[in-house]
Amino acid sequence: MELIAPLSKKEITQRSYDLFRVVMQAPISPPYTQEKKWEASRLALRGAYKCDEFLPSVEDPQEILAFLEHHLEFTGRGGRDHHEPIQNALRALAHSPGPTIEALRRFAPTHPSFVHNICCLFQNDKPPQLCKAALLFLPLIGDRLFDVSHPIMRPGQMMSLCMDLASVVERLEHTRDVQRASLVVLLRMINSPHWRPHIVPENWRLLEYFGSVPDDDISLRSCIDNPELIDAISALKNTDALALWSAVLCWKYEELIPQVQKRLKAVMKENVPGDNRSFLDACLLIINRRLTVVGEALERSTGPAADALETEIDSLRQARVSLVALRVGED
Repeated sequence: MELIAPLSKKEITQRSYDLFRVVMQAPISPPYTQEKKWEASRLALRGAYKCDEFLPSVEDPQEILAFLEHHLEFTGRGGRDHHEPIQNALRALAHSPGPTIEALRRFAPTHPSFVHNICCLFQNDKPPQLCKAALLFLPLIGDRLFDVSHPIMRPGQMMSLCMDLASVVERLEHTRDVQRASLVVLLRMINSPHWRPHIVPENWRLLEYFGSVPDDDISLRSCIDNPELIDAISALKNTDALALWSAVLCWKYEELIPQVQKRLKAVMKENVPGDNRSFLDACLLIINRRLTVVGEALERSTGPAADALETEIDSLRQARVSLVALRVGED
């Protein structure tokens, strides 16, 4: 019976997703009303994505995007709060990022109403699990929201989102998926001259999770390959932000292009004058703190998860070596 139970639950979630697709494709005819269709789709999607153990892969994200857009707009107009259906839709889309990103190319994720309604999900009165689902979804629209020459949000709205995101991450358990999503969003913001001034101190501290982002992540690569970024962060006059970013660059020092290596050395010399090691000590503290966290996680992990943590520990130790090598007077 113990072997049958999980199999039956997996089958239920898959059949619930199949039913959701049937409902979304079904025509409207009396006595089957549009509202009855939405009610049936909500029940089917709940059966498919409420359980954490078995999440079906999304075959057609367009159907779930249509479902999400409808319920976001309905809630945004002051109607019934469809928190759970929205949460289930976001979980489904984040679970299948490849197909979702492809589908988003044919969707309008930066339409003002859609962006506004997504941003509202991060407000303090929203349930934590809904906020988490929205956070895991946000990187999927990051290129449209952050990597643009002309911002689609006003400065006040950008500041509000940065503050709300900081509050959400503070409330959530810092699981690896939360670390990765929040850091990817932060990197997108850091690399944007429009968003960077609105990043609050709590956001910058997320850089301590820099080992949670894969080496080939486009948001990480675009940041560490940007020679102007370290000067832009230095100009913010935020010592913690500069120390955190310097630690990240030291973590990737051997992979940095020569221009970035040169600027990092210059910044270290500017901020570690004479025998004053406070800035260097701050960078080393960040590395050592992360080493402690990852080391404790490794003790509880096995298999691929343990392998990933061991790789991160090796990178952190190399970052520590690089930091020490960047003392004043050394090249």
